[in-house]
Amino acid sequence: MISYISLIFYIIAFVHIMLFLLWGNRNVRALFNIFIGIGLIFNIAEIVLRYLNTESAPVTTLYDVMKMVSLSFGITYFILYAKYRRPLIGLFISPFMVVSSIVAIYFPPNVMPSYPAVDSIWRYVHLPFIILGTTFLVAAFIASLMYLIQESQLKKKNFGFIFQRFPALDTIAGINDTSLQIGFYFFTIGTALGFVWMLQNNLESILSSAKIIFSILTWFLYAVLMILKRRKPMTPRQTAQWTVIGFILILVTYVGVANFMLR
Repeated sequence: MISYISLIFYIIAFVHIMLFLLWGNRNVRALFNIFIGIGLIFNIAEIVLRYLNTESAPVTTLYDVMKMVSLSFGITYFILYAKYRRPLIGLFISPFMVVSSIVAIYFPPNVMPSYPAVDSIWRYVHLPFIILGTTFLVAAFIASLMYLIQESQLKKKNFGFIFQRFPALDTIAGINDTSLQIGFYFFTIGTALGFVWMLQNNLESILSSAKIIFSILTWFLYAVLMILKRRKPMTPRQTAQWTVIGFILILVTYVGVANFMLR
């Protein structure tokens, strides 16, 4: 029941951010933050109850993972909002929260994976870092798209409601840089912990190996991006192209994780 309540508030929040995009009303913007915050509270309550009922970290089923994904996107939004005070990034983040919550409901918590669950501290700390890092990298991808849209509106001298609602180009670039740095930091920690966990428990599954390989490839891509941004100037369009590739790799990784857990 709590899962449905958090989903309802996420959907209501998405409706309000759409209304803010159309109307630009500050009260609607404030309601969006309130509703997404309430949904986040119920999301956290569900994870805590799962922990109390199972007496173990809720990271075993796809249901658990999707609840953590929706929670992580909420945390990502509020961190970026606290720094930049630009709620419109929630227009792109809240749909991920809605979709992940729907997926969690579709795969109930009693559906267990076929591989043996290995109780290890590495397993418990690896997944949260990976998920949080991924959501920030997705936020960087979103910021890149916002930059390209805003830049296109500026070149066309189309100062319509999209131009007025979106943050300024330098603000969007700042959101992109912050998201990349935080996401890369957490993703690096999560990938390292996952690799240690795999070696420690001698997981020989091909799908498990594929998962860590895709994680390493994703990390390598963003490592190159971070190095290039430090060594020479990159245009926002070039950054967007790199983040699109990284986003595709992230999707492949998550699909691989889902198949691995449900076989």
